[in-house]
Amino acid sequence: MIVGIDLGTTNSLVAYYDGRQARVIPNRLGENLTPSVVSVDDDGTVLVGKTALARSLRHPLSAASVFKRSMGTDREYVLNGNKFSAEELSSFVLRSLKEDAEYYLKQPVTEAIISVPAYFNDKQRKATKLAGELAGLHVERIINEPTAAAISHGLLDSRDRSRYLVFDLGGGTFDVSILERTGKIIEVRSIAGDNFL
Repeated sequence: MIVGIDLGTTNSLVAYYDGRQARVIPNRLGENLTPSVVSVDDDGTVLVGKTALARSLRHPLSAASVFKRSMGTDREYVLNGNKFSAEELSSFVLRSLKEDAEYYLKQPVTEAIISVPAYFNDKQRKATKLAGELAGLHVERIINEPTAAAISHGLLDSRDRSRYLVFDLGGGTFDVSILERTGKIIEVRSIAGDNFL
């Protein structure tokens, strides 16, 4: 089973295609969004999502968030004495989403398409792919977030050559992209935004 994953700066989600449309998979708490937060407990247990977010309020030095901004860099995060790269922290979030999807779908999830900001460079894209692999996923494709948004809203259905303005207001970023679609091909023509809201 292949899933689509939005690995967000502040929240992440996983979805699948049911044959007619994309459906968001709720996490085991019944929520569509999983906070992109990782915490390490005193016994070394890695916590992800809402549990990690709650723990971060009491133990801020044992938690990390907004690590997506450091993908593809040498930055290390120290959580409760343990060192992690942004890719490793992202892999914990991705593994949690993978496990939520497997629980919901009642079948193994082995492949994923992961969306990234259109401004991500090649190093950041490769780092995202590595995070997926560390989570036990074969990353079929890395796709630009505005392209994913265009596809999810049916913009491929039209036959005409078209241009679209896509606004992506996330928890930590704001991006504006101009997309051009010719047939089934969507190209990002221009991007701008604020990556540090």
